[in-house]
Amino acid sequence: MSLDFSICTPVYNRAHLLPRLYESLKSSCSEGISFEWLIVDDGSIDDIQSFIKEVESEGLLNYRYIRKENQGKHSCMNVFFKEAKGELTLILDSDDLLAPNALKEANKIWKQIGKQEKFAGIVGLCIDLATQKPSAQEFPKDPMESTILENAYKYNMKGDRCDFIRTSLLKGKAFPVYSDEKFMPEAVITTAFDADKKYYCTNSAFKIIEYQADGLTNSYDKLAMRNPKGMCLRFQLILENINLIKLPSGKNKLKFYGNYMRYLCHRDGVVKALVEYCKIPKFFLLNWFIGAPVGSVMYVKDKLMKGS
Repeated sequence: MSLDFSICTPVYNRAHLLPRLYESLKSSCSEGISFEWLIVDDGSIDDIQSFIKEVESEGLLNYRYIRKENQGKHSCMNVFFKEAKGELTLILDSDDLLAPNALKEANKIWKQIGKQEKFAGIVGLCIDLATQKPSAQEFPKDPMESTILENAYKYNMKGDRCDFIRTSLLKGKAFPVYSDEKFMPEAVITTAFDADKKYYCTNSAFKIIEYQADGLTNSYDKLAMRNPKGMCLRFQLILENINLIKLPSGKNKLKFYGNYMRYLCHRDGVVKALVEYCKIPKFFLLNWFIGAPVGSVMYVKDKLMKGS
Protein backbone atom coordinates (compact mmCIF):
# COMPACT_ATOMS: atom_id res chain seq x y z
CA MET A 1 0.00 0.00 0.00
CA SER A 2 1.40 3.37 -1.00
CA LEU A 3 1.23 6.23 1.50
CA ASP A 4 0.75 9.93 0.92
CA PHE A 5 2.88 11.09 3.85
CA SER A 6 5.56 9.96 6.28
CA ILE A 7 5.36 12.05 9.46
CA CYS A 8 8.75 11.71 11.15
CA THR A 9 9.42 12.57 14.79
CA PRO A 10 12.87 12.38 16.38
CA VAL A 11 12.66 12.35 20.16
CA TYR A 12 15.06 12.53 23.08
CA ASN A 13 13.66 12.76 26.61
CA ARG A 14 10.49 14.48 25.40
CA ALA A 15 7.88 11.83 26.20
CA HIS A 16 5.79 14.44 28.04
CA LEU A 17 5.28 16.40 24.81
CA LEU A 18 4.32 13.50 22.55
CA PRO A 19 0.65 13.17 23.65
CA ARG A 20 -0.36 16.54 22.24
CA LEU A 21 1.45 15.84 18.96
CA TYR A 22 -0.36 12.51 18.88
CA GLU A 23 -3.71 14.26 19.37
CA SER A 24 -3.01 16.60 16.46
CA LEU A 25 -2.21 13.62 14.26
CA LYS A 26 -5.37 11.79 15.29
CA SER A 27 -7.51 14.81 14.45
CA SER A 28 -5.88 14.90 11.01
CA CYS A 29 -6.98 11.38 10.08
CA SER A 30 -9.34 11.62 7.15
CA GLU A 31 -10.67 9.42 4.39
CA GLY A 32 -8.53 9.44 1.28
CA ILE A 33 -5.31 10.61 2.95
CA SER A 34 -2.88 7.98 4.19
CA PHE A 35 0.12 8.55 6.41
CA GLU A 36 2.50 6.80 8.75
CA TRP A 37 4.05 8.15 11.93
CA LEU A 38 7.69 7.21 12.41
CA ILE A 39 9.08 7.84 15.88
CA VAL A 40 12.83 7.47 16.29
CA ASP A 41 13.97 7.50 19.91
CA ASP A 42 17.54 8.79 20.20
CA GLY A 43 18.32 6.84 23.38
CA SER A 44 15.84 8.52 25.73
CA ILE A 45 15.93 7.69 29.43
CA ASP A 46 12.44 8.97 30.29
CA ASP A 47 9.27 6.87 30.28
CA ILE A 48 8.51 6.96 26.56
CA GLN A 49 7.43 3.31 26.64
CA SER A 50 4.20 4.18 28.47
CA PHE A 51 3.24 6.52 25.67
CA ILE A 52 4.12 3.98 22.98
CA LYS A 53 1.95 1.39 24.71
CA GLU A 54 -0.95 3.85 24.68
CA VAL A 55 -0.57 4.45 20.95
CA GLU A 56 -0.36 0.70 20.38
CA SER A 57 -3.45 -0.03 22.46
CA GLU A 58 -5.58 2.59 20.70
CA GLY A 59 -4.58 1.31 17.28
CA LEU A 60 -5.68 4.48 15.51
CA LEU A 61 -2.51 5.36 13.62
CA ASN A 62 -0.12 3.54 11.34
CA TYR A 63 2.99 4.06 13.44
CA ARG A 64 6.45 2.62 13.90
CA TYR A 65 8.68 3.15 16.92
CA ILE A 66 12.41 2.68 16.47
CA ARG A 67 14.91 3.03 19.31
CA LYS A 68 18.61 3.72 18.75
CA GLU A 69 21.67 4.90 20.65
CA ASN A 70 22.04 8.59 21.37
CA GLN A 71 23.89 10.25 18.48
CA GLY A 72 21.88 13.41 17.83
CA LYS A 73 18.84 14.43 15.82
CA HIS A 74 20.63 14.15 12.48
CA SER A 75 21.30 10.46 13.15
CA CYS A 76 17.54 9.99 13.62
CA MET A 77 17.05 11.60 10.22
CA ASN A 78 19.22 8.90 8.69
CA VAL A 79 16.73 6.33 9.97
CA PHE A 80 13.83 8.29 8.49
CA PHE A 81 15.53 8.44 5.10
CA LYS A 82 15.77 4.64 5.06
CA GLU A 83 12.37 3.84 6.53
CA ALA A 84 9.96 6.45 5.14
CA LYS A 85 7.36 5.03 2.75
CA GLY A 86 5.20 8.09 2.07
CA GLU A 87 5.40 10.12 -1.10
CA LEU A 88 6.20 13.22 0.96
CA THR A 89 8.20 13.38 4.18
CA LEU A 90 7.44 15.87 6.96
CA ILE A 91 9.63 16.25 10.05
CA LEU A 92 7.55 17.06 13.12
CA ASP A 93 9.64 17.51 16.25
CA SER A 94 8.30 16.39 19.60
CA ASP A 95 7.31 19.97 20.50
CA ASP A 96 5.42 20.53 17.21
CA LEU A 97 1.80 19.95 16.31
CA LEU A 98 0.24 19.28 12.95
CA ALA A 99 -1.99 22.19 11.96
CA PRO A 100 -5.67 21.45 11.29
CA ASN A 101 -6.30 20.32 7.70
CA ALA A 102 -2.56 20.45 6.95
CA LEU A 103 -2.43 17.06 5.28
CA LYS A 104 -5.58 17.71 3.26
CA GLU A 105 -4.17 20.97 1.95
CA ALA A 106 -0.70 19.56 1.22
CA ASN A 107 -2.18 16.50 -0.46
CA LYS A 108 -4.41 18.66 -2.67
CA ILE A 109 -1.39 20.70 -3.79
CA TRP A 110 0.78 17.64 -4.38
CA LYS A 111 -1.86 15.93 -6.49
CA GLN A 112 -1.63 18.92 -8.83
CA ILE A 113 2.15 19.31 -9.01
CA GLY A 114 3.71 16.04 -7.82
CA LYS A 115 4.23 14.61 -11.30
CA GLN A 116 6.49 17.56 -12.15
CA GLU A 117 10.01 16.42 -11.28
CA LYS A 118 11.20 20.01 -10.87
CA PHE A 119 9.44 20.18 -7.50
CA ALA A 120 11.36 18.95 -4.45
CA GLY A 121 8.30 19.50 -2.28
CA ILE A 122 6.06 22.06 -0.64
CA VAL A 123 7.01 24.86 1.76
CA GLY A 124 4.37 26.47 3.95
CA LEU A 125 4.19 28.48 7.13
CA CYS A 126 4.37 27.59 10.82
CA ILE A 127 2.13 29.07 13.49
CA ASP A 128 3.74 30.07 16.79
CA LEU A 129 1.71 28.37 19.53
CA ALA A 130 2.25 31.26 21.95
CA THR A 131 1.20 34.09 19.64
CA GLN A 132 -1.04 32.17 17.21
CA LYS A 133 0.67 34.12 14.45
CA PRO A 134 2.98 32.97 11.63
CA SER A 135 6.54 32.44 12.88
CA ALA A 136 7.99 33.74 9.60
CA GLN A 137 7.35 36.35 6.96
CA GLU A 138 4.73 35.42 4.42
CA PHE A 139 5.76 34.74 0.84
CA PRO A 140 5.42 37.80 -1.40
CA LYS A 141 3.33 35.71 -3.80
CA ASP A 142 1.04 32.80 -3.03
CA PRO A 143 1.86 30.46 -4.57
CA MET A 144 5.41 30.97 -5.83
CA GLU A 145 8.26 28.73 -6.92
CA SER A 146 11.48 29.16 -4.99
CA THR A 147 14.22 27.32 -3.12
CA ILE A 148 15.25 27.20 0.53
CA LEU A 149 18.37 29.25 -0.19
CA GLU A 150 16.49 31.85 -2.20
CA ASN A 151 13.84 32.27 0.48
CA ALA A 152 16.42 32.99 3.17
CA TYR A 153 19.28 34.62 1.27
CA LYS A 154 17.77 36.21 -1.82
CA TYR A 155 14.40 37.37 -0.53
CA ASN A 156 15.74 37.72 3.05
CA MET A 157 12.72 35.97 4.54
CA LYS A 158 13.30 35.25 8.21
CA GLY A 159 11.76 32.65 10.49
CA ASP A 160 10.84 28.97 10.54
CA ARG A 161 8.78 27.31 7.83
CA CYS A 162 7.33 23.88 7.26
CA ASP A 163 8.82 21.70 4.52
CA PHE A 164 7.28 18.65 2.91
CA ILE A 165 10.04 16.95 0.89
CA ARG A 166 9.67 14.41 -1.89
CA THR A 167 10.73 11.21 -0.15
CA SER A 168 12.44 9.75 -3.20
CA LEU A 169 15.00 12.57 -3.00
CA LEU A 170 15.95 11.48 0.51
CA LYS A 171 16.53 7.84 -0.30
CA GLY A 172 20.23 6.99 -0.22
CA LYS A 173 21.08 10.19 1.64
CA ALA A 174 22.74 10.19 5.07
CA PHE A 175 24.24 12.70 7.44
CA PRO A 176 27.79 11.96 8.55
CA VAL A 177 27.78 10.91 12.21
CA TYR A 178 30.84 12.00 14.19
CA SER A 179 31.57 10.39 17.54
CA ASP A 180 32.42 13.75 19.11
CA GLU A 181 29.49 15.78 17.72
CA LYS A 182 25.72 15.36 18.17
CA PHE A 183 24.35 18.26 16.13
CA MET A 184 24.30 18.92 12.40
CA PRO A 185 22.08 21.33 10.43
CA GLU A 186 19.42 19.69 8.25
CA ALA A 187 20.67 21.92 5.44
CA VAL A 188 23.65 19.58 5.00
CA ILE A 189 21.24 17.28 3.15
CA THR A 190 18.29 19.41 2.09
CA THR A 191 20.12 22.38 0.56
CA ALA A 192 21.54 20.17 -2.19
CA PHE A 193 18.08 19.91 -3.76
CA ASP A 194 18.17 23.66 -4.46
CA ALA A 195 20.74 23.12 -7.21
CA ASP A 196 18.15 21.84 -9.68
CA LYS A 197 14.77 21.73 -7.91
CA LYS A 198 12.15 24.19 -6.73
CA TYR A 199 9.59 24.16 -3.96
CA TYR A 200 5.95 25.10 -4.26
CA CYS A 201 5.75 27.88 -1.66
CA THR A 202 2.45 28.87 -0.08
CA ASN A 203 1.21 30.94 2.84
CA SER A 204 -0.90 28.04 4.09
CA ALA A 205 0.07 26.99 7.61
CA PHE A 206 0.97 23.32 8.02
CA LYS A 207 2.65 23.19 11.43
CA ILE A 208 2.26 24.69 14.91
CA ILE A 209 5.49 25.19 16.80
CA GLU A 210 6.46 25.95 20.38
CA TYR A 211 9.99 26.98 21.22
CA GLN A 212 11.33 25.08 24.24
CA ALA A 213 13.83 26.65 26.64
CA ASP A 214 16.13 23.67 26.10
CA GLY A 215 15.39 23.34 22.38
CA LEU A 216 17.75 23.57 19.42
CA THR A 217 16.42 26.96 18.32
CA ASN A 218 17.19 28.69 21.60
CA SER A 219 20.68 27.21 21.84
CA TYR A 220 21.65 27.25 18.17
CA ASP A 221 24.73 29.50 18.43
CA LYS A 222 26.29 27.49 21.26
CA LEU A 223 25.46 24.22 19.52
CA ALA A 224 27.06 25.45 16.32
CA MET A 225 30.30 26.34 18.09
CA ARG A 226 30.41 22.99 19.87
CA ASN A 227 29.76 21.10 16.62
CA PRO A 228 31.98 22.79 14.04
CA LYS A 229 32.45 19.73 11.79
CA GLY A 230 28.80 19.71 10.88
CA MET A 231 28.69 23.47 10.47
CA CYS A 232 31.74 23.47 8.20
CA LEU A 233 30.15 20.80 6.05
CA ARG A 234 26.98 22.84 5.68
CA PHE A 235 28.81 25.83 4.22
CA GLN A 236 31.39 23.82 2.28
CA LEU A 237 28.75 21.95 0.29
CA ILE A 238 27.23 25.24 -0.86
CA LEU A 239 30.52 26.98 -1.60
CA GLU A 240 31.72 24.07 -3.75
CA ASN A 241 28.60 24.05 -5.94
CA ILE A 242 28.18 27.00 -8.32
CA ASN A 243 24.49 26.19 -8.75
CA LEU A 244 24.00 26.69 -5.01
CA ILE A 245 26.25 29.62 -4.13
CA LYS A 246 24.87 31.65 -7.04
CA LEU A 247 21.38 31.64 -5.45
CA PRO A 248 21.97 34.02 -2.49
CA SER A 249 22.11 37.74 -3.25
CA GLY A 250 25.55 39.36 -3.45
CA LYS A 251 25.84 40.55 0.14
CA ASN A 252 24.48 37.25 1.42
CA LYS A 253 27.13 35.26 -0.45
CA LEU A 254 29.65 36.80 1.93
CA LYS A 255 27.79 35.22 4.86
CA PHE A 256 28.57 31.77 3.49
CA TYR A 257 32.25 32.49 2.93
CA GLY A 258 32.57 34.22 6.31
CA ASN A 259 30.76 31.51 8.24
CA TYR A 260 32.77 28.78 6.58
CA MET A 261 35.99 30.43 7.76
CA ARG A 262 34.42 31.05 11.17
CA TYR A 263 33.65 27.39 11.82
CA LEU A 264 36.88 26.20 10.26
CA CYS A 265 38.59 28.25 12.98
CA HIS A 266 36.44 26.58 15.65
CA ARG A 267 37.29 23.19 14.15
CA ASP A 268 40.98 23.57 13.30
CA GLY A 269 42.35 26.80 14.73
CA VAL A 270 43.07 29.91 12.66
CA VAL A 271 46.22 28.77 10.82
CA LYS A 272 44.89 25.40 9.65
CA ALA A 273 41.55 27.02 8.92
CA LEU A 274 43.14 29.44 6.46
CA VAL A 275 44.83 26.55 4.65
CA GLU A 276 41.51 24.74 4.30
CA TYR A 277 39.70 27.92 3.32
CA CYS A 278 42.05 28.48 0.40
CA LYS A 279 41.04 25.11 -1.06
CA ILE A 280 37.42 26.04 -1.78
CA PRO A 281 36.53 27.23 -5.31
CA LYS A 282 36.74 30.98 -5.89
CA PHE A 283 33.48 31.30 -7.83
CA PHE A 284 32.93 34.78 -6.39
CA LEU A 285 36.44 36.09 -5.88
CA LEU A 286 35.70 39.27 -3.95
CA ASN A 287 33.44 37.49 -1.49
CA TRP A 288 36.02 34.71 -1.15
CA PHE A 289 38.79 37.24 -0.45
CA ILE A 290 36.79 39.19 2.13
CA GLY A 291 35.34 36.05 3.71
CA ALA A 292 38.57 34.97 5.41
CA PRO A 293 39.08 38.10 7.55
CA VAL A 294 35.35 38.44 8.20
CA GLY A 295 35.14 34.84 9.39
CA SER A 296 38.22 35.24 11.55
CA VAL A 297 36.69 38.25 13.27
CA MET A 298 33.46 36.32 13.83
CA TYR A 299 35.47 33.51 15.41
CA VAL A 300 37.27 35.89 17.78
CA LYS A 301 33.94 37.47 18.68
CA ASP A 302 32.54 34.03 19.45
CA LYS A 303 35.44 33.33 21.76
CA LEU A 304 35.19 36.65 23.56
CA MET A 305 31.44 37.04 23.89
CA LYS A 306 29.87 33.57 23.71
CA GLY A 307 32.58 31.11 24.66
CA SER A 308 33.17 27.76 23.00
